[in-house]
Amino acid sequence: MKKHIGNALKLLLSLGLGVGLIYWFVGKMSDDDIRLTKDAFLRANYFWIFLAPVMGLISNFSRARRWIMLLEPTGHKPGFINTYCSVMMMYLFNLLFPRLGEVTRCSILARYENVPLDKSIGTMVVERLVDLFTIVVIGSLLLFFERERLMTFFQENVLSKPEAAPIESGYMKWVVYGIILLGIIAAAVYFEQKYGFARFKQMLKERLVGFFEGLKSIRNVSNPAEFVFHSVFIWVCYFLMIYWSFPALAETKGMGVSTGMACLFFGGFAMVATPGGIGAYPLAISKVLALYGLSETIGYAFGSIVWVAQMGAVLLGGVICLVVLAIINREPALE
Repeated sequence: MKKHIGNALKLLLSLGLGVGLIYWFVGKMSDDDIRLTKDAFLRANYFWIFLAPVMGLISNFSRARRWIMLLEPTGHKPGFINTYCSVMMMYLFNLLFPRLGEVTRCSILARYENVPLDKSIGTMVVERLVDLFTIVVIGSLLLFFERERLMTFFQENVLSKPEAAPIESGYMKWVVYGIILLGIIAAAVYFEQKYGFARFKQMLKERLVGFFEGLKSIRNVSNPAEFVFHSVFIWVCYFLMIYWSFPALAETKGMGVSTGMACLFFGGFAMVATPGGIGAYPLAISKVLALYGLSETIGYAFGSIVWVAQMGAVLLGGVICLVVLAIINREPALE
């Protein structure tokens, strides 16, 4: 019961942040800004907007194939359809609660493909590390080619913000550390009472062995060139999702590659700041496009249009994959 309450509070906080950002930005809009935003939605060329979800769906083919390649060295080769659907379900469930999607996709393979959770989680961590490396490369390229614009962005949106009082920030830091410590102690006491220390130690050892086996899978992929291709192609698709959306509005039609890279970089962080990037993604896009001479109002409208299209694809694709999983897996492999 307490666990459910805690999860509900986390969800409310993250959703509250997203809704709060929407309320804050829309609340400071003038009547003219609201009119311009509505007009942008009405006159947008949705042919280009709908290309973004298509590229997102295509990128998941590579994400599914890359995950299969990581799982193969652990002795498991899940079917492509189940793997692809599990990836789609990840994005759907991440809308409900941050990081719930990662657990869901591993659970799907455990149920339908007999892939142990510890091994799938280990390979998933490898995926995240590869993605982190990619986003660092993108950030480094931006820093090299767009240093002045980025410094302006941080100066206006980060460095110029009022700092919290040192005593308050220090106090909150120790409160957070204390909560984490209490959580660790409570978990240790719970497992010791339920399983006994020796059994708990053995369970932990088994899980860690499987987890690190998943981590080491990247060294044994059957085709490293194909692995690199899929890793790069995923982010090429993400870039095209924003870049091919620029022609949708006359104001963004002339935006170039560097603008798309900046939107990809900062928009990616916004997508994980709140569930599905609600509130945060349009705001981040508006701030980035403002650096390239576009008004924040039009930038916010453009970011909102792209976000709505992406979330629509996630919802539709997730529901379809949920049905597909039920149809092709009438008898689960693991009871």
